[in-house]
Amino acid sequence: AKARQRIGEVEPARQPGERTRLTALGALVETAGCRRRILLRHFGESDAPENCGNCDNCLNPPAAVDASVVAQKFLSAVFRTGMMFGVGYIESILLGQSSERSLMNGHEKLSVFGIVEGDEIALIKPVARALLLRDALRANAHGGLEFGPAAKAIMKGEEKLALVLPPKRERKSRRGKVSGGYNPVGDPLFEALRVRRRKLAMDAQVPPYIVFADAVLRDMAAARPDSLAAMGRISGVGARKLEAYGDAFLQVIREAA
Repeated sequence: AKARQRIGEVEPARQPGERTRLTALGALVETAGCRRRILLRHFGESDAPENCGNCDNCLNPPAAVDASVVAQKFLSAVFRTGMMFGVGYIESILLGQSSERSLMNGHEKLSVFGIVEGDEIALIKPVARALLLRDALRANAHGGLEFGPAAKAIMKGEEKLALVLPPKRERKSRRGKVSGGYNPVGDPLFEALRVRRRKLAMDAQVPPYIVFADAVLRDMAAARPDSLAAMGRISGVGARKLEAYGDAFLQVIREAA
């Protein structure tokens, strides 16, 4: 809070860039690598050793998730939108969130529009922070993102980006039951439903989430409804969407039976 208060004391023209730099430092708690090395690189010391042998990550390496693909998608979106926009706008492009701004800029026609789905969504913000901290991205005076020296290696796959994410909290459904038990990762039906959603979205020229959110597809894959009536009882499947898309998704489920 004090750091953000100090940003308010900086001249207005510099505030967007200072906010982005503060956001980058927040990635220190999420990095799976040597904290000292990443911090030194953030402040311009490129020859820092791979392992300092003293920080908590070096002494006790944490379990990590490989976020390299999401990092490449984020960098690609920054490049394809002209290296002029901040983290929030890039995130909206990756998620396929339509807005007056994205329409005006023609960015909904880009290949990166809506390219991040499923479990990758939770990685977008941590990846953005990590890219800033690693100097793969830099903020200009107006808060727009530009490539830094480390961007090329990540884009080419020469450098990996691993993150330590906090454990997920169990969520309660509207009926009070804890959700869980079904893991969509590796389920052919879930993937088939996503493929059908992507085709329907392309035909309608809308982002995939407009058809159905990932959470709805997970519930479909778990419940495997055998009729439109059963599908209509799934949360997120309203009457309009049931009429528009129900038969198409029911066909996928029946073919997988």
